[in-house]
Amino acid sequence: AQLKLTLNKRYDVSQQALDLQRLRFDPDLVKHHIDIILNRRNCMAATLKIIERNFPELLSLNLCDNKLYQLDGLSDIIEKAPKVKTLNLSKNKLESAWELGKVKGLKLEELWLEGNPLCSTFSDQSAYVSTIREYFPKLLRLDGQELGSPIIIGIEAPEIIKPCKESYKGSETIKSLVLQFLLQSSLEKYFKDSRNIKNIK
Repeated sequence: AQLKLTLNKRYDVSQQALDLQRLRFDPDLVKHHIDIILNRRNCMAATLKIIERNFPELLSLNLCDNKLYQLDGLSDIIEKAPKVKTLNLSKNKLESAWELGKVKGLKLEELWLEGNPLCSTFSDQSAYVSTIREYFPKLLRLDGQELGSPIIIGIEAPEIIKPCKESYKGSETIKSLVLQFLLQSSLEKYFKDSRNIKNIK
C-alpha cells in the first residue's frame, strides 16, 4: 500500500510518465522502513503489478540510478506496461547490451543508457547505436541524441513489393519492339565507336 502511494506521488498524469529514479531512497519509503531494491525480482514484480493496475496508459518510465545490474525482473514490463515508448535506464550497473534482450518486446522510441558500464564496451558511437537498434528497431532517440529514421525490413516488406510483380511480365508490344531493334540494328558500329565499351575487359 505504501509503495502504491509512493508511485502515485511520482506519476505525472499529463505526461503519462512515472519517475522511479533512486526509488530505494524515497523519503516516504525510508520513513516506513520499506526497502525497495529493484534488482530483487519480488520488488520489481510488486512495482510492475502496481503499474499494470494503476497506470495502464504509461508511456514513459524512469529507472535511472537504481543500481540495476540485470533486467530479469523488468522483462514482465512487456505485458504489464506494453505502451511504454520511453525508458530511462541511465546511471545503472548494466554491463552487457544483451540484458536489453529481456525487454526488446517494447516498441521503444527513446532510450537512455548513459552511465552504464556497457556504454564503454563499444569501439565507437556507430557500433553502439547499431547494436542498440538491433533490440529496438523503431528507436528515434538514444541518450538524448536524435537518430536517423530507422530502416525497418519486416514482415510487411513482401506486401510492399507484391504490386510490382506484374511488371516482371512486361508488355508483349515492348518485347516485340526490343526484339526488332536487336535483330535489325548493327551493334558492331556502336562497339567500334564507343570508348567506354572498348575499355571494359
